[in-house]
Formats: sequence, C-alpha cells, structure tokens
Amino acid sequence: MLTQWLCDVRVLFDVPPQAFTPPPKVTSSVVMITPKKEIKLKPSIESLSTVTAAAFGQRRKMLRSSLKSLGDVEELCAKANIDPSLRAERLSVDDFCRLALVFEQK
Repeated sequence: MLTQWLCDVRVLFDVPPQAFTPPPKVTSSVVMITPKKEIKLKPSIESLSTVTAAAFGQRRKMLRSSLKSLGDVEELCAKANIDPSLRAERLSVDDFCRLALVFEQK
C-alpha cells in the first residue's frame, strides 16, 4: 500500500515456479515501480504506516473493529468520509491517506 502511495506499480510478466531451483509453490511476477511525479495527499509516512498496520492487522475485520487502537473509530472514519463497516482491502490508497491525515490531526 505504501508503495502504491508513492509510486505507480505495474505487473510486467509472470515467472513460473519451474524457473527457480527449488521451485516455489507460487507463480512470481516481475513488476515495474516508477516514482510518481506528484502526490495528491501527503500524510506523514509514520501515520500512514500506523493506520495501514492497524487496518490490516486483523484479517477480514471491519474498520470499526480493526482501527480501535487508533481512538474513536466512528469519528475518524466520519471525518475521512469512509464507511466504518468496510474491510481494509476495500479501501483505496486515497482512502488510507485521508484516514492518516485525520489521524495526524488528533
């Protein structure tokens, strides 16, 4: 998520397990990471890391539960204009940036 905030990320091609010794149980991908020329929302990396770690810290939990460690979740989500019943994987990079900016203000 942090990479997508600062860079454009594009999958170039997949590499099959047979290309490695010993072969892993997954297919790998080669990606191109290009720094963005302009970043729209600019929270601190510390607050963005804190928010994303909390949001993804518990699998398949709604933000209402996963962000409890950050304080008043309903207020945080309301100020960021995000539904607290969503799961972290449903949020965009901009959503996380807005949450981090509101988190910084408290």
